[in-house]
Amino acid sequence: MPSIFHKLNAAKKLQPIIMLSHMRANTSLFGHIIGNNPEINGYYEMHIGYYSWKSLIRQKLKFLEKHYFKKESKYIFDKVLHDEHEVNCEMLLTHKAKIIISLRSPEETIPSIIKLYQEKVDSSHEFATFNGAAKYYKNRLNTLYEYSEILKNEFIYLDANDIKEKTEETLNYLQQELSLNTPLSTEYNIQNMTGIGESGDHSDNLKLGKISHAKTDFSDIQINKEKMKELEYDYNQIRNKIIEFQKNRK
Repeated sequence: MPSIFHKLNAAKKLQPIIMLSHMRANTSLFGHIIGNNPEINGYYEMHIGYYSWKSLIRQKLKFLEKHYFKKESKYIFDKVLHDEHEVNCEMLLTHKAKIIISLRSPEETIPSIIKLYQEKVDSSHEFATFNGAAKYYKNRLNTLYEYSEILKNEFIYLDANDIKEKTEETLNYLQQELSLNTPLSTEYNIQNMTGIGESGDHSDNLKLGKISHAKTDFSDIQINKEKMKELEYDYNQIRNKIIEFQKNRK
């Protein structure tokens, strides 16, 4: 049961920033960079859906269980990476949420999912297999496309690797889109939920406090090359369609 303190703080007016993406798309790194800004609260996945205005209150209450709102903040960030968490895009637009959609290619994503589950999560989980990871990825791609179709041009699109490969350009773009007074930095503080439980990336790279360009070796991961080609085709088709929707942003 939320305390009186939490209820009072949850009344603080904050604009949601919701990232819609998939696992292993640099979203933990993104969350830490954006959440390090004094105008933004939140940096990890809260594992909730956004289906009504009550979800926005729940978002704030969950954050307040472990954190305080920053004094000069105007945003609260979360990310949704799984289809099990419902997202009502019309509701988010009604409440003036800033929505970011981000994709990463299957060639990089699928081996990363498999390795994560094999070594750090649960080796018996279906995501520890190529077929299981590929099924999740394909379903999630389709869902993200459906979201973009509903949102039309009311969202920001980012390639997941832009945070590492086009860092300055990407951070400047986001600062402008979010009307931030304080520039986004390539360095960030390690938080009390960094790499803990289900809060996201458990890798040592995230704990560096800055963007790492180290490459992970996936040579030991078995890949179905024929199915990977199909996924690459699906990814490119959906990515192009999403970018077309986003091109008409005001």
